[in-house]
Parts: sequence; structure tokens; C-alpha cells
Amino acid sequence: METFRIHFFKEKSRHVDIDLLLNYFRDEPHVETEMDETSVRFKYEHPTIFLGYQYTITPRSTVPDIYRLSPNYLDVNIHIDLPILMNRYVFQQFLKSMDRFCKAFKLHPYHPLFEDVMPFKYELLSVVYHMVQSKYIQKHHEEMQSYVFLDEKVAYKMFKYEDDILELKSYYQDVSVFVPKYQLLYDGVQLIKAIEIIDGIQTVIPPEIDTIFIRLKDHSLIAYDYQKIEKKVAPLLTKVPGTIEGTHVVLKKVSNKFYKIVKKAPIKSIDTAFKSIRSRQILEREGSNDIS
Repeated sequence: METFRIHFFKEKSRHVDIDLLLNYFRDEPHVETEMDETSVRFKYEHPTIFLGYQYTITPRSTVPDIYRLSPNYLDVNIHIDLPILMNRYVFQQFLKSMDRFCKAFKLHPYHPLFEDVMPFKYELLSVVYHMVQSKYIQKHHEEMQSYVFLDEKVAYKMFKYEDDILELKSYYQDVSVFVPKYQLLYDGVQLIKAIEIIDGIQTVIPPEIDTIFIRLKDHSLIAYDYQKIEKKVAPLLTKVPGTIEGTHVVLKKVSNKFYKIVKKAPIKSIDTAFKSIRSRQILEREGSNDIS
């Protein structure tokens, strides 16, 4: 897969303190450092959404057509590569990280579609990224068969929940509340947004799910249509504080009642055409034929 590359420049100077740079990335969570005779690489991967980026330091410039750019800005031989197929939620998180990096070392970003080296601007970077992404999507129909386009608001809630899931697990670890991840199944047309939980265990209910898999005591797994009983179980849930709208937890005192209602919901038959996908295969796009 292609990447979206941003180069970094500095005004009237090429100097970047390498020790400070190494310490900067050493202090960044989930970043690994690699180096050899060709480059130094700082690799990040989101711990729950599994999308990442890579900063690379090279011995010489990799900027195309560098001589057409303003001589007031000098290439520091650092660039970042971002996945070209990335949802808006994670892209905005990565932009915030890039903004911090630019401010820390007084750098200015550049992409070949810019007129010149520019100060860091969220809107400009977002417009250019999504322009490049849109062209990539149009050209790579076969690759896009494994991706799903969701309504932007639905996708935002799901990604925010996944972004918060480690904090939620930490928050509930002392009270034995289960925090499930999404189980996503796609057959090329329909997306099933599910969770798998254990019968009788107090659990968090993420936003936007339509199916609950319950693991019974005999280890069998049954899929229930959550949408059919969502309103009925609503009084048995309470909002999880400090999280995205639609994130609830089953009240402990009515946990057994919750499971009784769920197990009376229609059982869903999941066709073998459905394959498991990860949330990183979800994209939002205004004007697309969204799945809600």
C-alpha cells in the first residue's frame, strides 16, 4: 500500500539536535526506534486500532523538485509516512502528534501538492491527504473490497471507544467489569458490529453494536440480535462517565436480568460469507454509500 509522505523543513537552518530528537521519541508511548547505515526510523502503532506512522531520518534529501522551493527553508532530511487508507478519527490524532513534533523542533511541513513549504495547518494537511486518499480509492477497486465505508458519526463513536478501551479496562479492573472489543464481520455488503461477552459477567456495552455473542458455560457461542432488545435493556444500563455517547455498563444488581432478556432476543444465523475484519478497515467518506 502507498503512503502519504510529509517532509520537514526549518527556516534558515538545517540543524536538529539529534540527542533531543532521540529523547523526544524515546518518551513517546508505543514508539520503537530502528537504525542502520541507511536511516533512523521511529515507528508508532496505535495499540488498539493498529494503524501507525513512521518518521525517518535520511543522510540526504528525499524531497522531489526541492530546487523549486523557497530558499528560506532548508530540508532537515526528516519525513513521516502515513497510511493512505486511514479513517478520519485516527488521522486527526496523528495530525495532533505531528503538530507537537513540528513545534518541538520548529519545523515546517511540505508535501509536493503544496505551493511551497508552509507553517503547520490542520485544514491544509487534511484537504491534501483526503484528496490523495480519494484518488487512491478510485484507482484500487480490488483492494477496496476489504474496506467498509461507515457513516462518519457512527465511525467516530466506534473509534473513540476503541481509543479509550485501555483506559476503560484500567478503570474497571478492580470491580471485575468486562470491557469488550468490537467483533466486526463483513460479507462485502453488510457489516455486523458485535461484541462477545461471557454469560453472567457484568459488562460494558460499546456504542453502535447490533449483535451480541454470548459465550455460554458449555463454551458454545450464540449470536443474538441486540437491536431487537436494545430499548428493553436500556433501563438496566448506565452511562460510563467520561466516555463517548452510547457507551454504557450493565448495572451490577440487574446483570442477571440483562442476560435473561438478551437470551430471549432472536438468534442470528451468521453466514460463512462473513469474514472477520479489523476496525482499521473502516473508512468514513462524505457522500459515499455509507453503511449505518
